[in-house]
Amino acid sequence: MEKLKIGYAGVAFSTYYAEENDQYGRAIRGLEILATELDFELVAIPYGLTDDDLVARAANELKSANIDFLLLESATCASGDSLITLSKVAPRMGIWSTPDPEKEGGIQIHGVVMLNQYSSIIKRYLRHEKIDYKWFYGHADSERFRHRFGITVRALKAIKAMSQARVGWIGGLSPGFYDMEFDAGKLKQRLGGAHVVSHELAEVVSLAKSMNQKEAEAVAVDVTAAGSEVRVTQTSMVKGSRVYLALKELCARHNYTSLAVECWPQFQAQYEVAPCMSYSWLGSEDGIAVSCEGDVMGALSMQLLNELIDVKGSSTLLDMTQMDLEHGSMLMWHCGVSPRHFANADGIKWVDHPTLGRKMTDGPYGVTGDQVFGAQETSLTYIGDSGDTLLVMSSHIIERDVKGFDGTRGWFNQYELNQEPIGIWDLMNTIVTRGAEHHFAVGQGNVTDELLECAAWWKMKLIEKVPYKDYLQVEGVNC
Repeated sequence: MEKLKIGYAGVAFSTYYAEENDQYGRAIRGLEILATELDFELVAIPYGLTDDDLVARAANELKSANIDFLLLESATCASGDSLITLSKVAPRMGIWSTPDPEKEGGIQIHGVVMLNQYSSIIKRYLRHEKIDYKWFYGHADSERFRHRFGITVRALKAIKAMSQARVGWIGGLSPGFYDMEFDAGKLKQRLGGAHVVSHELAEVVSLAKSMNQKEAEAVAVDVTAAGSEVRVTQTSMVKGSRVYLALKELCARHNYTSLAVECWPQFQAQYEVAPCMSYSWLGSEDGIAVSCEGDVMGALSMQLLNELIDVKGSSTLLDMTQMDLEHGSMLMWHCGVSPRHFANADGIKWVDHPTLGRKMTDGPYGVTGDQVFGAQETSLTYIGDSGDTLLVMSSHIIERDVKGFDGTRGWFNQYELNQEPIGIWDLMNTIVTRGAEHHFAVGQGNVTDELLECAAWWKMKLIEKVPYKDYLQVEGVNC
């Protein structure tokens, strides 16, 4: 994927002291360091923009470079006309000022007033342009600027990646999962180009059957070695490895960035397998987000976390399964699809599926993962309503003597919704009253700053808290 391109330009009045304070050089040197650290391409205008001709020249250079974001520095007090011209060179922009070097005597920079003036021009004079901007203050080598700017770069990199997302949708939704339905056209528009391609499940089954036996056996050896225990037959391990190889091959053929696969009931009807191990292994070893039950929005939500979280392997997809009000915890679970890097010291066990086929004469079906998550901080999100809404939460996983239901699972507590603490009862009331989709993408670490910034750039609505009440709560009426 092409790198994120960030443009820099500094505007000033020549009667102030931009050159004397090395405003342009200091800014560019600091941004060059950040470009290396944060992995973006910097397109910097090296000269100060002190008149209309220089502004027009720089605007043409920046437009030709096809930048994704313009960081416009008021190197000193500057013309409002410069802002108007440069606001048209990129789809998103930042306005930036730095402090005066002295606190008395003649004013040299006038940075704070420029943040005020430029933001007001955007909101008022240019209101019909609907320009989105983020403000920055402080030199590029200051900790406050580096932190605030880093959030923006990571969010914009994720947004750019999501605009080029390609989801392989295999088999459709599992039966009855109506809350996971989506509008592909609307989704593509909201994310700026995300593309969903449908495949029949039979295509993957056929591909799995065609995989080389020795290659499948070699994968089964690796998967077996990674497990702390194996309770299924070697035949089941090899069959699951064939599914893994087939899904990996499908991604390679079509350049898919994530997959949404109907894991039941057709997989069992067509191939007598539970494909959970395959999803888990694709996540842990290849970093590919695979959502179960054909959940396309879940796959994209997982991919969004993968783009933001700098750890090996993929995020996972879970259900809220059991409230423990006494301990203020929620058991989040799925039937065995989570990558092994979520596990505690006991590791992952390879077992038969905990529900599919367990009361049937032709079951149970393998292979799936069984693991208890290790204690860690997590981020939870879901791109809902075909891209209209974004759920943004964080939580801590704790380890308890009570392990939770068989599958891949953990006890989550200390939830925050939109970076505000929320108790389990209020959380459940919020999710149910709002009618949020029943899947949750979960990633390691806290990236809620970046998620909230993505929501703002995308103009997505956040899922807002609905405090629990005993009376009927109706969205838009009394909550």
